[in-house]
Amino acid sequence: MNNIILIMLNRYLCNRGYAILKSGLSEDEIKKIKSELTIIPYELNNKNPEKYYVYRESDKKIFVPKYYGIKKYGMIDNKMYRGDLINLKFNGELRENQKEPIEVYLELVKNGGGGLLELPCGFGKTSCSLYILSKLGRKTLIIVQKEFLMNQWIERINQFLPNARIGKIQGEKIDVENKDIVIGMLQSLSMKEYSEEIFKSFGMLIVDEVHHISSKIFSKALFKISPYYTLGLSATMNRNDGTSYVFKYFLGEVVYKLKNKEKRDVEVRCYEYKSKDVEFNKVETDFKGNPQYAKLLSKISGFKERNDFIIKIILQVFGEKEKEKEQMMVLAHNRNMLEYLHDELKKRGKSVGYYVGGMKENALKESEGKQIIIATYSMASEALDIKTLSILVMATPKTSIEQSVGRILRDKDSNPMVIDIVDSHWLYKNQWKKRLEYYKKEKYNIMKYGNGNGKITKYEEEENDDEIPMGEFLL
Repeated sequence: MNNIILIMLNRYLCNRGYAILKSGLSEDEIKKIKSELTIIPYELNNKNPEKYYVYRESDKKIFVPKYYGIKKYGMIDNKMYRGDLINLKFNGELRENQKEPIEVYLELVKNGGGGLLELPCGFGKTSCSLYILSKLGRKTLIIVQKEFLMNQWIERINQFLPNARIGKIQGEKIDVENKDIVIGMLQSLSMKEYSEEIFKSFGMLIVDEVHHISSKIFSKALFKISPYYTLGLSATMNRNDGTSYVFKYFLGEVVYKLKNKEKRDVEVRCYEYKSKDVEFNKVETDFKGNPQYAKLLSKISGFKERNDFIIKIILQVFGEKEKEKEQMMVLAHNRNMLEYLHDELKKRGKSVGYYVGGMKENALKESEGKQIIIATYSMASEALDIKTLSILVMATPKTSIEQSVGRILRDKDSNPMVIDIVDSHWLYKNQWKKRLEYYKKEKYNIMKYGNGNGKITKYEEEENDDEIPMGEFLL
């Protein structure tokens, strides 16, 4: 019994996570903790990526992420302050399919704690989390990564919790006193030093698009606040650098996962782009022989003939009677490419607007009303919420596309279409294979342009997937 009491005294939960007195650990135990919490992300073609640490220490204590500590050393009596009481009535009706994940989460956190909800794009993650916080009745901090997401949350709070007093933590702005819900910008919380007093009144933390929180910089935010309740949200919990376990250390495991059970009738049109330009077809390598991805991406993004090829495809799609009034999103990595596509489509009389980082809220709203929205992948990878989108053009290659495709699946009455530009460079063919696997898994209707005559033919299952399953398409 005395040993149990001693262990309890050596460990406790606090706003910095799971605290352990070093006096209760051996030197080997401390070394093991530090080793396990030294993060080395996977980086393609980088054998020595920069490591970072998700523990903090003082002379007498070591602080580790809450759920890492609980898993390794066990749950301890949670005597943390539960947060300021709030009284907010949810103004809305939950859909039937939203009730189960909410019930699972609320049952889990009856005595404090938290977890992750992995819910598909368009499911209503925001409204679910607002319902949850209204039931728990504790002052809440919501962490977002981009300003347009902050504005989307404010809109949804005003819709579903109309009496909520909303504050912000962003840069030098610290508006938390006498607020029910505070929205914090992830960059500010990670990189700026704030007084611990700011965070003491919160009883709940919600992290939107939680997969971002694993990075070296952003993980710093979660050493500043680890309240009684925690909730992480995303449509996908996977990170390409293999560090998904990091945000689970801080926020808990996935407690409910739902993929779209309703298979949509999505048409995928795959266009292979080929050029006779020798320089365009080169894949430059560094002195170690590794392909220079950034250089190649910049080259294809600035290649006029390829950009004009994409413009012709877009115009052709809108020339089809059933698509002439649909709304399209065009995604690329490179701003210069987006500007070229925007300007050329505008010259041709199309209604077109930007959706990129750094834009003001009113400008983003104006763009949402355009028929063609020109956006970066980074904007589309967040909880972008434009329900009228039905056509997606992926103008530069990408491997992980689930969230991008999810942006056109929000309108249940639409006939969504994905336009996939497949480049002939060998490393982009490898990315294409990954996308093809995803399309097949989702049972999308994959179409190809073959025989050099622009004829669309159905993708056949027996075709050799080691090759791009289509002939050259010439417009």
